Amino acid sequence: MEHFVEEELKTIVSEGAFGKNCSLMSFKLYNCMADMEEWWYEKIFCNITTSDGSHYSIMIKLKIQDLEMRGCFGCDFLFNNELIFYKKIVPFLLECRGPTVNDAHALFVPRLFYGRNTFSKLTANDVIIIENVSSLGYCLSNTKVFLDYEHLIIALRTIAKFHGLSYTAKHKHPGRIYDIMENVHNVQFDANGHWMSQNDIFKKCGKRGVNRLLERDGDRYQDHVHIRRLNELFDDADKTLMQTLKAQEPLSVICHSDFHRDTLLFQYDEDGRPFDALTIDFYSVHYGSPALDLSSFLYMSTTQRVRELHWDDFLDTYCAALAASVQPDVPVPGRAEIDVEMAETAINAFAKVSFCLPFKLRDRSDTLDSLATSDDPLDYFLELGGDMATECLADMVQHFVDMGYTDVRRESCDVNSNHAKDAKSTYCESSQQLS
Repeated sequence: MEHFVEEELKTIVSEGAFGKNCSLMSFKLYNCMADMEEWWYEKIFCNITTSDGSHYSIMIKLKIQDLEMRGCFGCDFLFNNELIFYKKIVPFLLECRGPTVNDAHALFVPRLFYGRNTFSKLTANDVIIIENVSSLGYCLSNTKVFLDYEHLIIALRTIAKFHGLSYTAKHKHPGRIYDIMENVHNVQFDANGHWMSQNDIFKKCGKRGVNRLLERDGDRYQDHVHIRRLNELFDDADKTLMQTLKAQEPLSVICHSDFHRDTLLFQYDEDGRPFDALTIDFYSVHYGSPALDLSSFLYMSTTQRVRELHWDDFLDTYCAALAASVQPDVPVPGRAEIDVEMAETAINAFAKVSFCLPFKLRDRSDTLDSLATSDDPLDYFLELGGDMATECLADMVQHFVDMGYTDVRRESCDVNSNHAKDAKSTYCESSQQLS
């Protein structure tokens, strides 16, 4: 691997990725942020020096080598989405934003040095090289899954800044945001419009939490209207989830779609308190409701106790930071609009968290290799995380039901349509609703 990295970097540097007329003088491999979990790429951290005397700390991403797992996870499309984000989406958003009024309005993302995606079976043919932001003082929180209040507030402000870029872009250049998103691949559904995790896994993972909640408090929830509604949504999973992803103007934004502890890196002051955050891993970017990001992040990153104490604080913090991230003439949604969006799209987060949170809470010895050798892959996912995961899912169901987050839009939905392109025709008229 070390020889491959050296030879590959020599070529990439000579091609101008780190400046014109440069060559690779030295490089050193090392481990960094070793507790970062990845399931679709391998990472290599490296320091390099170029012939002009410049020094760079970089992270090299390579697709996983197992071809079967690569196909299962859609790694080629994930790689392609991330390159579209760095090469097209980020430059467009920052161009629309222009100079910032103050540092509080800035949103920082790692710098892309080089990217290549040939959809090749050879892992070495596809590579992404980005800035290693740990050299700038960014690191993961020291918790494994759930974040505390301070981290959550900083993260929500970062999410708001990210969404604010979309509202600014739509205000300055109506229509262009749809063109820039046109080639992004929807990683949640396959070519036939089926959720990528099939065999009723959404229903069965969801029922894991529902059944435990009924065991705990059946008298209160057995005939609850939103429990009945959840069961209806489980039975029509593909249409339900596809509908939540459909862009609805004027509120839709470019979503990260995977905000959680492992994709957020924080900066800390001298007292160890977080004061800034940035996001990595933009492989599942999607154009849709801002509540897709908000709901999935909050349900993945909070305990029931924190939700009960601070849910309103979290949504208010997001709305205030969103308004502060744009110029006064740029329309953005307020709390009332966000509450409606949460009710209509949070079922998407329910599906995602029911599937992913147990994996985060699993025994660390239970790796993806166990999935490959499992007699029934569905049983593997339904047992992950043990009783702790089941309790956490029951907590999520309880909060979800108490909030009434089952009001999914039931409009006709073409699973093969381009949602961003469909929204383009309605944005200019509907944007006045936010003014």
